[in-house]
Amino acid sequence: DCIDDGCSVEALLKLDEKLAEDEAKIAASVEGIKDAQKTSFTEENAGTLAWLDNFLGRSGSLRAQLQALRGMKDSDFIQQIVKAAAVAFGGGRTTDYPKVGVSSYSESPP
Repeated sequence: DCIDDGCSVEALLKLDEKLAEDEAKIAASVEGIKDAQKTSFTEENAGTLAWLDNFLGRSGSLRAQLQALRGMKDSDFIQQIVKAAAVAFGGGRTTDYPKVGVSSYSESPP
């Protein structure tokens, strides 16, 4: 909600709390998938585990940054960090870049 307008300390704390809740749910899912992989390995589950582990890493990094911002007073810097975090998690883009434009590999053969 506060990506465009800047975040209050309360909003940052709520975001940190929500991320912590989501991390716990995802970590439980990861453990369940790992247990399933022990008895019946699938490539799909392996890919899912990789994606979830990546998410947990990014989420943990974001939470560390949010906790570091708690005492800061520079709202422009905080807003930039929150926007960067939104882009890192797949949000915040207003265009479809980098899909825009023609590239040599996208044209069809003659």
